[in-house]
Amino acid sequence: MRTNTVHQLKSDQADGVLLLLPDAGSVQRWATADPAAYEVLRIWYVAVTRARRLAAITLPEQETDALARLLTGRQVPVRVA
Repeated sequence: MRTNTVHQLKSDQADGVLLLLPDAGSVQRWATADPAAYEVLRIWYVAVTRARRLAAITLPEQETDALARLLTGRQVPVRVA
């Protein structure tokens, strides 16, 4: 098992990726902000696209439903645990 930051992975991949979204409002920013103008969104995108099999996202509990709706609306399979 290895751990890396998003910046360390560059063009590499991993079987599983864990993305931590500690701030309330992260899902709203993800849903509405312009990734071209918002560096954090580009970093999140790079993180989840490095996963071969599983991308897990941790976030405040009150954000769970909003993220599930956002992802399922884009046909991304979601399992909340």
